[in-house]
Amino acid sequence: MKDRLVTGLILAAILIPVVTIPILFEVFQMVMSLFVVIASLEMIRMYETKKKFQFWPRIGIVLLTLGTFYSVGGVMGSLEHNPLEANGVLSITIPIFTLILLSFLVLFRDFNGEDVGKALMVINYVGLGAASIVILRVLGVRFIVYLLLITSLTDIFAYIFGMKFGKHKLAPHISPKKSWEGAIAGTIFATIFASLFALFYGTFFHPGTWLGNMLNASGERTLLENFTSLGEDYPLWVQAFVIVPITFVSSVFAQIGDLVASRLKRTYSIKDFGTILPGHGGLIDRFDSVLFAAMFLTAVFIMIYRIFPTIVII
Repeated sequence: MKDRLVTGLILAAILIPVVTIPILFEVFQMVMSLFVVIASLEMIRMYETKKKFQFWPRIGIVLLTLGTFYSVGGVMGSLEHNPLEANGVLSITIPIFTLILLSFLVLFRDFNGEDVGKALMVINYVGLGAASIVILRVLGVRFIVYLLLITSLTDIFAYIFGMKFGKHKLAPHISPKKSWEGAIAGTIFATIFASLFALFYGTFFHPGTWLGNMLNASGERTLLENFTSLGEDYPLWVQAFVIVPITFVSSVFAQIGDLVASRLKRTYSIKDFGTILPGHGGLIDRFDSVLFAAMFLTAVFIMIYRIFPTIVII
């Protein structure tokens, strides 16, 4: 527990300024690139408990994951870059990456059809998940805070209520300690608090205050303002009908992401994906729910942006 707490505090001390301070955006991009490499290697090491990959296929999978991350997230750009409009490159990269990956079947003797599926798992899970986090950051710091509120509150309240009231097992074949009581409580509390944050963002972080200047320099009143016409042309109760269901489903996906990681570890008989974070395990152990929730939120916000566009994007 002590290692877990110390690691969490160190992570917070590093990530909070990197994520929130605009002049550190390039540092954030480099950190996320490093995240992709390490998380990809963690996944590969998991697969290698049953079958070793040759050196070049291993390198190829990491590079294809990085390529997916760069092309989807539109990284190595600026905060003025609008990733919601920058998806034309995918029509180029997806076919090329698919051809390269399938070519591994010919180029490497020990690389077979099952390995293609494993590689696609790494590419999609890590590459798309990390790219989604970058997209949310480009849209605004408030989107990242919203994401982290959902995942952390879901985890905290699920743990608290599961320990105290948990009687009915949620998925005993995957994670015997998780309960329906904890899962439901986690989603309810995360939905309440994260939705309040999204709907009253400008009230919590008012420009002119220290936190307001850091997290809301543009003065948005809600999560959706200055992003979609929903946040500008519609009253708060209409925005609530959008935000609350999104928050609820995001919390559910956060828990599914946690269970997916647990299922993978159980399948390959490993305790953790890595050891880089003492008390937590690997990067995927710590950010499994974040990756899932980020992918869902990015997909939803892209859809909202397309249906209810606005001129100003931050």
